Amino acid sequence: MTITVSVDLHEAARRSDGEVSSWTQQRLERAIHRYGQFLQLVADDPSQPVAPTRDIDAIWHLHMLAPRAYFADCMRMFGELLDHDGGFGKGEGELPRLLAVFDDTARRWEALFGEKYVQDPSVEGMTDCWHDCQGRCWHACSSKQSVAGA
Repeated sequence: MTITVSVDLHEAARRSDGEVSSWTQQRLERAIHRYGQFLQLVADDPSQPVAPTRDIDAIWHLHMLAPRAYFADCMRMFGELLDHDGGFGKGEGELPRLLAVFDDTARRWEALFGEKYVQDPSVEGMTDCWHDCQGRCWHACSSKQSVAGA
């Protein structure tokens, strides 16, 4: 199954004020491809919670910035809106649940696609703090807990 969306994610990245506008073409292509895989993983079982990696999350945000298209795409692919609970994991007691969902997402990803969910932790990983420790301040971050996804 090939997942397609009705938003030009390349153009959305180019027009973005965020980090993705500075990504190399290769990094952007990989992230968009992985986002399509992420959507396929969701379509495989929409009842299962998922946790995106940083690169997938960045592309997911670009998709959501076109709300009508995002809604229509979700309804076509899943029959419901794929909700994004941004910031989950920061609240009291939420981190263990986020880590469990991330681990389960990684396990399901590997089973479906035959590859590791996180191949480059500096780009695709997940950290337990509100900022990107590995990309911005890994040397100074007090939490230093990183999940590489299996």
